[in-house]
Amino acid sequence: MKKLLAILLLLLAVAAPAKAQEAEQIKRRAAEMVGQLGDYLDYMADKDNSLKNREYYRKKALNLFIGKGEAYTIGGKRRSAVSMQTTSVNHSGVKSTPMDRYFTNLINLKYSDVKIKTTEIAKMKVSDLKRISEDTYECTCYIDQEFIGYGPDGRPRYHDITRKSVQCFITVEQTVDDPEYIVQLGNVTATHTERL
Repeated sequence: MKKLLAILLLLLAVAAPAKAQEAEQIKRRAAEMVGQLGDYLDYMADKDNSLKNREYYRKKALNLFIGKGEAYTIGGKRRSAVSMQTTSVNHSGVKSTPMDRYFTNLINLKYSDVKIKTTEIAKMKVSDLKRISEDTYECTCYIDQEFIGYGPDGRPRYHDITRKSVQCFITVEQTVDDPEYIVQLGNVTATHTERL
């Protein structure tokens, strides 16, 4: 009995670091997806890219999100389409826009050019994983997003930085060899904006 208990304790001691390492890999994957979203936002906003190219990245960006911009079900609950919250130093309050409309609005901004910079993946803070169903987890990535809107003279007309949190859903799918972790993004919440 003592041998069995010792073996069990040894197995638990080995499994705990493996679980922690696995959680860190999942969190890193979530941060990579948020980083990819940041790149797509910059591509969509950049007027140097053709409209066709910006529309292409709009579709790619929607594919990063759960429901691809449509209503979805997770953990047995039906939810409305994901949204992007925006704020401005010129207006009070927070505006929430469905993601597909937000992307269209971003492409059609009236500035002569727009640049969007997002926190580097290695510098993103990611919350601990929270289980929401048997095979689904959730975490949040925290980023700073810098927005610069340029006028026809090439000078910035508007420049701010917004602290945002990005909801991430991780689904575990069993494969022949190892589990596969599918990361999909959820709502993007704006918490604080300041002029630069």
